[in-house]
Amino acid sequence: MRRRALLPGLLAATLVCCAEPARELARPAGAAGVRTGLDALAAAFGPVQPDPGFDALRTALARAALVPSRAFDDPRLWSWRQDDRRAVELHGAPGGTGYRVEVRAGARVPATPGDYGGRVQLRRTSPGRFEWEVEEALATGPVRPADLADALSALFRGAERTDAAGARAAIATQLPRATAALGRLARLERLGIEHDAAHATRIELGVRLTPGALQPTAPHYAAFLRRYVSPMKLHARATDEWGAIWWGLDASDDLWNLRLRVRDGSLVPFEGPADRGIASQLRVTVDYETRMGVFTVGARELAIDVTLVRTPVEKGLLARFTREPRWRLPFLVAPLLGGPLAYPFEAEGSEAGWWAREQPGRTTLMTRRYRARVRENWLVRWLGGMTNGAVDEFRHGAEAEADRFNRECLLALGDDVSALAASGSGRLPAAP
Repeated sequence: MRRRALLPGLLAATLVCCAEPARELARPAGAAGVRTGLDALAAAFGPVQPDPGFDALRTALARAALVPSRAFDDPRLWSWRQDDRRAVELHGAPGGTGYRVEVRAGARVPATPGDYGGRVQLRRTSPGRFEWEVEEALATGPVRPADLADALSALFRGAERTDAAGARAAIATQLPRATAALGRLARLERLGIEHDAAHATRIELGVRLTPGALQPTAPHYAAFLRRYVSPMKLHARATDEWGAIWWGLDASDDLWNLRLRVRDGSLVPFEGPADRGIASQLRVTVDYETRMGVFTVGARELAIDVTLVRTPVEKGLLARFTREPRWRLPFLVAPLLGGPLAYPFEAEGSEAGWWAREQPGRTTLMTRRYRARVRENWLVRWLGGMTNGAVDEFRHGAEAEADRFNRECLLALGDDVSALAASGSGRLPAAP
């Protein structure tokens, strides 16, 4: 809840915030407004002011993620109980000694930049079957969702006017602080920009994670990444109803590669004509595996139906999981699991969504929502034990170091973007 170390998001934010995108962000809100948003995101990563009630709640709910019955009948965890529903509300805000999150019934929608609001609900649908629902929002200030979309379009248009050497030079000169901060964990290993005969531009971005570089300043976080992220293998493709590919993402051996194609500031299909914009409905297909202890676990042909939200006051996406993938689990585990593995994908399935929402006359909210169905049995509890081991390892040492790293990267990005937003120059160098 609330704080998660999302390196891909930080990398994307860094690459988006070259000079022209930064000025798009600042056009209505000003450089101070852009800085306010990044400071709000940074504040949510701490330093954390411990709250015993929240820490105990978070531990209990994490351990109950795949075994909801452990939490459902514990009255200490919930501020609201009725029939087969339980709920607890949370409030967070920066203060003089750090960021504090606490249980607060009836918490208001966040309004001040840096304020956080969350609600966790657990519903028992039938004996042994449950549904989690989590909603969270962070107020980030006056930069609107439309401004974020304009900044992304400006980034794509900039790529269309330059080449790989020019883009590398722009990142190094326009984002020196963010590049140095992120460089402790990742380096830009590959950057390809090619202009094709359809007047579109192909972009390939390869980022190498380097957990070992974090060892001197964040040894626990470095060890966690080596154990759980470095073994990860990922292959993902986004297609539309006609089978056109819109982007691809591959990861293996700590190298993450993103491929896409743009024209006139917008994504276009990766192959063929470049005369249509991205559809509102996409199918993302994922093959994924990693190591959990001595076991390799993962899934193949995980199909995610994605709906893009693109209104003047809201930008985001809703991902729905309605088809069971082919699981890769320890020998005999998947056959014995049977129904519990299929349950999250049955009926309306499970879903996750992320949005930037403009509040009338107030602030933009960065919002996320998860809804996940769980069917218990003894093997699901065993899988939950494997997951809890990773969660416990992260919380005992790695989490504080990860939060500090994310905070320092966001503050460095804020310094760079503030300077860029206030400047009157700094376009990406044009391609020869």
